[in-house]
Amino acid sequence: MKLDVKKLKRIIAEEKKKLKSKGLVSQETKEDSWSGGENLVNKIDYIKKLGIQESAFRRKADALGRLRRKLHVMMSEEA
Repeated sequence: MKLDVKKLKRIIAEEKKKLKSKGLVSQETKEDSWSGGENLVNKIDYIKKLGIQESAFRRKADALGRLRRKLHVMMSEEA
């Protein structure tokens, strides 16, 4: 299937219509929404929303690294 401008616009319009019907796209925007990003309709903190806990994983990885080094030292002393 070869895409031209008309087909691409039609596909985008169809997808937008589907998202609006599911309520995933808001039709209301706040005034001057392009000015800075602080006043957009859907402000989402993706790190909180996705449950990303990088610092907790970093602490666990560091602790495991320390244990691995201790184990390596202990094994090399026994040999």
